[in-house]
Amino acid sequence: MNETLENFLSFTIQHDPFSGPKRMYGQLDRFMKANFHSKPLLVMSLPLEHKSLKKEPLKYARAIWNKSQTSRTYSESSLNELLSTYFKNEKKAHWLNITIDNKNYCAFYCGKSETQNFIGIVKTDEIIDEAFLNKLVLFMDNTNSSFLQLRDYKKLEDLVHIDDVTGLYNQRKLYKDLDAAVVRHKELKETFCVLFIDIDHFKNVNDGHGHLVGTQLLNDMATLLRTTLRESDLIYRYGGDEFVMIIPDVNNKMAEKIGKRILDSVKKENFFVDDDNSIDVESKKDFKLSVSIGIASYPDDANTREDVLLIADKMMYEAKKKGRGRVCFTSEMFQQAK
Repeated sequence: MNETLENFLSFTIQHDPFSGPKRMYGQLDRFMKANFHSKPLLVMSLPLEHKSLKKEPLKYARAIWNKSQTSRTYSESSLNELLSTYFKNEKKAHWLNITIDNKNYCAFYCGKSETQNFIGIVKTDEIIDEAFLNKLVLFMDNTNSSFLQLRDYKKLEDLVHIDDVTGLYNQRKLYKDLDAAVVRHKELKETFCVLFIDIDHFKNVNDGHGHLVGTQLLNDMATLLRTTLRESDLIYRYGGDEFVMIIPDVNNKMAEKIGKRILDSVKKENFFVDDDNSIDVESKKDFKLSVSIGIASYPDDANTREDVLLIADKMMYEAKKKGRGRVCFTSEMFQQAK
């Protein structure tokens, strides 16, 4: 057994199966640098099936590890060529060594979820040995399966954190996940944004049509909001007609785009409810709703879970003051002040 494989055996033995994928990616990043003098590891998420993955995969890819540190290391053209070649050959092998512009690149399979493939990418001074890559892919696949099983177990555990009306996570789970997000920032420097969402004029719905209609609309709104999320995003019913989202690994600008996408989705949606529990089609009421959204980022806007939630709440009220049906965030306020 050569030295690299011996080092990798030690790495796998020391791996904590409960550490989570991002911590594991960090450990693998350090291993690749130490053993192959590689540039920072990049891990990308791509759809399991898409007709254009072999032509323009980067269009459908999202960096889930090390995006901020790799943007200067990996050009879009090199990533597109690497990934398109990988998907053309993935049935032959779950890894690929390739030279692009006289630089050595390696892409390797890191597992999958129900909808996504995870692909690791490194640029190295030397071609990585095939025997090592076969073992690496096997380890990554098994480890990812363990993470998915642990996630499914946590879903069962999370049943005590489910809101009865909407099926979303409740306030208790929100505080728990905010604590975890703060810890991830301390350990991995991963930023996150909080979106505080309130349905505009919802009291008029309850007063005019009753709480049964209001409850149905809350449930329908929760379903709509859930469709706007990525796999890594989290959503909660905070209370009443208020919802909160935790969006990991984004800045204010990206969170604003997500917020505007939510505004647009709600604006286009026709909400229907049965008034007076009648089976008559004519009794169905057509509602048009809007939401106001406040955004706060961690750690730029706040350094505690309480503060990031409080600032997002304040920004939501600023959105209401400015006419409702809009997104408001702190940097926008500062720009206007200037």
